[in-house]
Amino acid sequence: MWHKLDTLPDVGRKFIALFNDGSGAVMFWRHDGGYIDSDGDDCLFEVDQYDRWAYLPDELEFHCEVRSEDPMSLSVPSEER
Repeated sequence: MWHKLDTLPDVGRKFIALFNDGSGAVMFWRHDGGYIDSDGDDCLFEVDQYDRWAYLPDELEFHCEVRSEDPMSLSVPSEER
């Protein structure tokens, strides 16, 4: 269910917000002091940038971690091959 931004997500919930220019969406987690974005950074949730939002399922894993610039250079340990 999509919500308008006159109602903001509850604290402790994961949600996705759609950019109002139609270019995509961003995942967030709301905590007591603000929001964490999908890059793992504390951020401002600038309401005017987004059109609508929806809760993500609680069981959805939401990990914020740095990705390798070149994932093809990662190797699998020999015992896992």
